[in-house]
Amino acid sequence: MRHLNPESSKRIAVVLSSVNVRRLTPGFAPFAGMGYDFWIIDLYRQPDLLLASLREWRPSAIVTEWLPGLTEALAKLGCPVVIVPSDEPVAGVFSVDVDDVAIGRLAAEHLVARGYKNFAFVGRGDAHYAKQRLEGFRSVVGEVPVYWEEFRDWRQYDEYWRDPDEDMVGWLAGQAMPVGIFTAHDPTGRHVLEAAAQAGLEVPFAVGVISANDDETVCEMARPALSSIRLPWRRLAAEVVQTIEAIREGKTPDSPVLVKPLEIVARGSSSYEAVGDLVVRRAMQHLVARISTIASVEEWAAQVGVSRRVLERRFQDSLGRSPHAMIQHERVERAKSLLTTTDLSVGLIAERCGFQSNERLTVNFRESVGVPPAIYRRDSRANSG
Repeated sequence: MRHLNPESSKRIAVVLSSVNVRRLTPGFAPFAGMGYDFWIIDLYRQPDLLLASLREWRPSAIVTEWLPGLTEALAKLGCPVVIVPSDEPVAGVFSVDVDDVAIGRLAAEHLVARGYKNFAFVGRGDAHYAKQRLEGFRSVVGEVPVYWEEFRDWRQYDEYWRDPDEDMVGWLAGQAMPVGIFTAHDPTGRHVLEAAAQAGLEVPFAVGVISANDDETVCEMARPALSSIRLPWRRLAAEVVQTIEAIREGKTPDSPVLVKPLEIVARGSSSYEAVGDLVVRRAMQHLVARISTIASVEEWAAQVGVSRRVLERRFQDSLGRSPHAMIQHERVERAKSLLTTTDLSVGLIAERCGFQSNERLTVNFRESVGVPPAIYRRDSRANSG
């Protein structure tokens, strides 16, 4: 490994996929103001052109991710290489990664807290991190059924699409219900949600799903929105820079550096406790799909195929609340989401949530949340900024 040239010791080649550039760039940005020169280059450009460009630019260090063959070729260029996020063992390469075993434990604890008694895992069998996340998951809930997705070319993560997996649909339908499923990362979580829909399984009442990485472009676009574990991307980027600085100072940095995951972001895929009652599961699926048009508990019960009295009793036994209270809860939750994610008027939000007027929305919203809709929107945006 060649020594760093003091005149170019902060010239860093960032050789990452587009999704990891998006994740890590905010964490690198503060160091750009400290003399570092970050050059971003697409990990998936033609390998010979990539290597030729790096030889010409002569970076003092390379930040990349693990990709068989290419990572080893980058390591032979003669400058320090740091892979992130990964702890794959590669000779002569340093690594910074999230603690994947801890991610698995967090996912298991979340599903246990939601009341699930049956569990399963879905991931890519060739992925080192998936096996580590499964290890953490099993450490809490024990042995579980596992479905390994077939490997396909996942390089175009931002444009990722695949045909429905019929084998996954059959596997999922064969699980003991209700089941809490942990998926190794967000695209896989979205596949499971699609498979559940094809199998006619209610999410989250029959199938609860939580994933990891919290990529909003995947999680927020799923239906229902996908719960996920947020990762500390800024911290990972800072650890990469600290590793490079340690090398500049002639030290041998620790490798791998493991960083704990952040919090769970609970969304619709695990928003309620597991429900064993088939009537309640069917009713909730119907309510979520038709929240703006259900006019009464009687109408709802008829659409589900039971009497109001039966619906009342089953909801009380399963969820500890009445069907009427559940309708109001769902409407307020839908309003909260629209207030924070759109610029729709309060009147239009009331209509989309099934309230008869602005006034009814305001009364129910204040009763549930403690403030009127306009104040909730203002405060939510202030806090997110």
